Amino acid sequence: MKEIVQKILETEKAVRESIERAHSDAQTIVRDAENQSGQVEEKVREQAMREAQEIAERMKREGEAERQRQIENAQGGSTELIKKKSAEIKRVAEQVTNLVIGVEQKQGKLL
Repeated sequence: MKEIVQKILETEKAVRESIERAHSDAQTIVRDAENQSGQVEEKVREQAMREAQEIAERMKREGEAERQRQIENAQGGSTELIKKKSAEIKRVAEQVTNLVIGVEQKQGKLL
């Protein structure tokens, strides 16, 4: 009987040790998986940031090129427009000047 009890205790001890090892192994596996997923997440984040930066830089270059084209178009046409509209431009400038002078005279600010 003593031998049977001894055998049961030894078996229980072996099972307990086996469970503890399995638990320890499981914790190691979980930690490793968390580390690996963190590394993958960081790589994906870095890749996304690089792609976003590349897109932003490309859009900036395209925007600058478009702005430059618009400026060149406006400059090319502005001389023609001024020639065509010079009388109207002079008239509007004179009206604005008269308006400003009139307001200043009313306020007593004319020098």
